Amino acid sequence: MITCYVLVRHQKSSLCLSPYLDAERMDDWKEDEEVVLKSSGMLTKNQKDEVTYALYAAIDFSVDRWIQNKQYVPRLLICALIFTASYFLLSLAIRDPIPMIDEIAISVGLTLLGWNALAKRDTRSSVAQRRRYELKVRASERQEVIDEQLFALEEYLDEAAKVDALSLCNSLCLVSSEPLLPFSFEGRLDELKDIFKLLFLHVRLNDKALLQTSHTVLRLRRRGKADSRLAAKLYHEHMRKRIDLALLSLLIVLDEATA
Repeated sequence: MITCYVLVRHQKSSLCLSPYLDAERMDDWKEDEEVVLKSSGMLTKNQKDEVTYALYAAIDFSVDRWIQNKQYVPRLLICALIFTASYFLLSLAIRDPIPMIDEIAISVGLTLLGWNALAKRDTRSSVAQRRRYELKVRASERQEVIDEQLFALEEYLDEAAKVDALSLCNSLCLVSSEPLLPFSFEGRLDELKDIFKLLFLHVRLNDKALLQTSHTVLRLRRRGKADSRLAAKLYHEHMRKRIDLALLSLLIVLDEATA
């Protein structure tokens, strides 16, 4: 069973967390795999359309990654043949020799063109198209389930967004003695770990800067050392609307809750 989650946010776009973003699991999913979408309450039509679009985009991303990984060795061998053939053609077949560096540069350029052309061909192949179709059909026929435990995560995101930004930055970086907002999840721990894993995957693929910042904050908190410079940097990034402090705070509390 493929379990997806949607976290509805009042001030920002909803978060659609799904294992479809993990291309390494593509071979594990069967054609008739059941898809379940969990939410804290009934979704509106616009929210359902938003979720469908997010699932389709995740499927497209993972299928592209999957087929390119699958065809990596054949593509590598063909490109090696392109480089070898072009290099010997330029060095032996042409009467007026050109400098070796130019021969290598032209051969590398032709190889890169061949690599990109083959990659595009693979993503448009019948195998990839069929896999996309199978997964999208199952995603569109998903079973929607209400899980009230998800409300705890949505409430945390909304409450964290209301906290004074400077105070939140100081709490994250241990500059002040004020702790982060308390987080309580009454569901199963394995479900919380699954949500955290999918949220981490979502951030890793969609906001690498936030992911790197979360790693920095986690290392700081594990050492138990305050960092006023990092707190000031986070506040500066927040004022420039370059970082989602509420989502960063959720990542931190989930990591500490599932450790």
